[in-house]
Amino acid sequence: MKTRKMCSMTSRKARLTFAILAALIIAGIGASAAQQTGPVYSMEGAWYGLVSISGLGSTPSLDTFTSDAQRQGDAGTFLCTIPAVSKMPNPLNPSGWLGTTSSGHGNWVRIGKNRYGFTAVRTIFDENGSLFGWARFWGTITPISDNEYTGLMTAQYFLPDGRAMFPQPFTGTMQSRRIEITFEQ
Repeated sequence: MKTRKMCSMTSRKARLTFAILAALIIAGIGASAAQQTGPVYSMEGAWYGLVSISGLGSTPSLDTFTSDAQRQGDAGTFLCTIPAVSKMPNPLNPSGWLGTTSSGHGNWVRIGKNRYGFTAVRTIFDENGSLFGWARFWGTITPISDNEYTGLMTAQYFLPDGRAMFPQPFTGTMQSRRIEITFEQ
């Protein structure tokens, strides 16, 4: 009889412990879901705006973001177009100059709710049109509505062998608006 009573008490304690743990887990899931409320904005589409690099000024930018077919809304590629930079000094040839392609190609990934990481690359060429290196741009983008995003960016220029051209990368900000469809009237 004592054994049966002890088993019954142990069983009740186990059920009570299980019920308390289950309640805590459900409460945790509920709290986590509550933090995820509110709108989620997509990067997919075409955008126009300004990129401002510290010490170098601002330039207009056109960006197009598309999703990876296997990771819709979570990762993809993008194309960034800016006016070509004309004739910046060539650090290896004082009488020469360098330019970059106007198109940058890159990838993006969702890193949080309404937060995306990106990396893009542009080609650097010399006054003869020969490859001089690569310009790499990376940072984060935060959509603040369906039609607007802001972001932070870092840029570094590299020689073809991967050595940095400048000791410190450049930093900047981005602000863009979605290109909205205009219908004929």
